[in-house]
Amino acid sequence: MNQPATEPAFRDALLQVLVSCAAQHFEQAADYAHLNGLQASTELRNGEHLELCLTLRRPSDNTPCCYRIRAVPDSRLVLHEKTYGAEVQRLQAALDSINDTLIETELAAFFIKAAALPLDYVAERHQPGFI
Repeated sequence: MNQPATEPAFRDALLQVLVSCAAQHFEQAADYAHLNGLQASTELRNGEHLELCLTLRRPSDNTPCCYRIRAVPDSRLVLHEKTYGAEVQRLQAALDSINDTLIETELAAFFIKAAALPLDYVAERHQPGFI
């Protein structure tokens, strides 16, 4: 018998925090990428598998790089997954990991590795050495 990937209450909580917190950071990062001549897009998928994804194309080789946040099936955890071509980095964490500080930290690291582009606006909001 197939079990649902996530319980409804957790899924609702995840959707709420993706929309109210993470999506605005993903959109701001995509806008910053566009201003710096890169291709970037965000997508919130609210189907069978709920996830928020930011896709960025490397300027040197057009390789798609993605940072996605989604539920870990059969758990009350979320997965922060960053892909750089064939390389994948994964971090499983509690739902409360989706907060302004962690999302900005992860996006800053993602942009440095994906496109060698520092998110200057993030650094301006934090103390030196944040990223």
